[in-house]
Amino acid sequence: MDLTNYSLDLIEHRKGINMSYNFILDRIGVDISRIQEAKDELTFPVRLKTYIEVMTLHELGHAADREALLGSMPWTIKVHELKKAAPEDSHYRDPGILKIILDEQLMNIEFEKTAWKNAESLNRLHQIADEAVFGLIREHSLASYKMPYQQNLRLYDRLLTEANDMIA
Repeated sequence: MDLTNYSLDLIEHRKGINMSYNFILDRIGVDISRIQEAKDELTFPVRLKTYIEVMTLHELGHAADREALLGSMPWTIKVHELKKAAPEDSHYRDPGILKIILDEQLMNIEFEKTAWKNAESLNRLHQIADEAVFGLIREHSLASYKMPYQQNLRLYDRLLTEANDMIA
């Protein structure tokens, strides 16, 4: 963070999430053991220091988009309340609820893409990580959002097909 002139609090946590930006409190959380595991999940070699620097740039990218994140709060709260009110086993059986989950996942993917775009600008400006390594880490990170979305989208399509088959 020192290299980018950003000054955010860095808080250690044990949430199983390698790094996260808390846009309400405007701080970055890090799970030290999870960040080491996440780095080891990469299919290419990268130094832990480089991985942490790139992920920190990504979290700073979220900080740069804080106003948009704050603006999403009313809808996010509404979705959370809806999911909490519905039995958990219905989330992936009810096309209506699953559609809301998909919309939430799409919104999160867009926030992730924006954070990575902001991180890329910071990286270019400050020359913190090699562009190729940065890109590989970015794609690996984005996949953790895109893959569950794709799985849920396939399930949603299957639920709609089954519903249409029952009607026909």
